[in-house]
Amino acid sequence: MRSSPAPTLGLAACLGLAVAPALAIAHVAPAVGDNNRYMKLTAQGDRIRLAYTVFYGEAPAAALRQAIDTNHDGAIDDAESQVFARQIAADVAAALVITIDGAPRPVAWSQVVVGLATPKVAAGAFSIDLVASLCLTVPRGAHAVVFRDHYPLARPGETQVKVEDSPGVTITTSRIGGAVDEAHDYTLVGPSGALDTEGLELTFTTTDRAAVAADGACAGPAPPGSPTGLISLISQISQISQISVIAGAAVAGLVALTVRRRMRRRGGRARRSGPQPLQPM
Repeated sequence: MRSSPAPTLGLAACLGLAVAPALAIAHVAPAVGDNNRYMKLTAQGDRIRLAYTVFYGEAPAAALRQAIDTNHDGAIDDAESQVFARQIAADVAAALVITIDGAPRPVAWSQVVVGLATPKVAAGAFSIDLVASLCLTVPRGAHAVVFRDHYPLARPGETQVKVEDSPGVTITTSRIGGAVDEAHDYTLVGPSGALDTEGLELTFTTTDRAAVAADGACAGPAPPGSPTGLISLISQISQISQISVIAGAAVAGLVALTVRRRMRRRGGRARRSGPQPLQPM
């Protein structure tokens, strides 16, 4: 394994690859005979956002396209590509072993995107892009992560692992095996090796400025003063007010009913020095 500066990214547009805007990793040029993978872990206030890309090289991708085209019509339709992508997504998720603060974190992909560039079977390189949220046990504070990847990528070329911070988050340490990169950017050649065994070890700290997403993916108590917490408080006050109004109306109705009963018994009108009770509408 070696640690080196990351290759220049952003050639996906030049290659015509279909990449969802939400994905965090752009692609380098495809290999000819190898398959590459790229991972980016972004630490946030309540989660780690994981973007995982498998980029199939020209030759292996050409063979895969033949297998994906199950109806053998010479084109890969959406249904065929999604069957393949879902299988890869399931295999990768099952092969990732991740702990955050000592607790295991299963992987559930929120995005599975196929970048075929062209649906033609007689074509080459393509990618599978995956995104997941790995929730922190407690939002914010200091956290320790171990990330292992046991996925047996066929004909492995290079594996890039990049860790990045976000506003309010500080990456304290990262290492894969014995390698430490101050930029938290690692490139492995061939089988994943240390990423499979020792794994990526990561520590980071989040402050009150760190973003906590409102998408509900990582449910937990809302931080004080957050919009979610404020809305909840307003809702509770509103509910209490409604209960008070209903209870007040019920008491007033009960008083009115009691007065009427007394009036009937006495055969006359009740005399009161104070305000008359509310009469039902």
